[in-house]
Amino acid sequence: MIQDALPLLQALANARHDRVVYLGSGLFQGLAREATLKLGELTNGAVATCYDSPLGFRHGPKTFVTAKTLVVVFVSNDPYTRRYDHDLIDELRRDGVAARVIEISARPRSDDADTLAVPGLAQAADVDLLWPYVAAAQIYAFLHARVRGVTPDNPNPAGIVNRVVQGVRLYALES
Repeated sequence: MIQDALPLLQALANARHDRVVYLGSGLFQGLAREATLKLGELTNGAVATCYDSPLGFRHGPKTFVTAKTLVVVFVSNDPYTRRYDHDLIDELRRDGVAARVIEISARPRSDDADTLAVPGLAQAADVDLLWPYVAAAQIYAFLHARVRGVTPDNPNPAGIVNRVVQGVRLYALES
């Protein structure tokens, strides 16, 4: 999947979108949050990000989308949930506001340029899709950082954000 996804992920990184939205239902909403954190970290805040569920996104956060926004939707394998994911993808594409709307799916509807297909997992539970989906988001963040000239190993030279969390105390857990 990674090898097949690289050309699309590199093209998206080369586009240098100013804003990126990650959307996912259920456990994919947590993945969407992680994807925004990683992109923000690796680009040293150069890219404005937000995340939500597809249903929640319709209620206000959708106004975040501009002509320079990339929207990425992690599509569920659950048939009921997937219908809502597809509805929002189709709506965003019809709106014509976002620069691009990408769906990452193990059950792709098409093989067009705006679909990142995850092969071999069409029958998998959503939990099993987390690894390939997060790999796509992480690689995109890495490539986007490189395109912007940010060093992924030290994206924040001022030391405000560190690759290894610093300054956190660990307290004994009391029973």
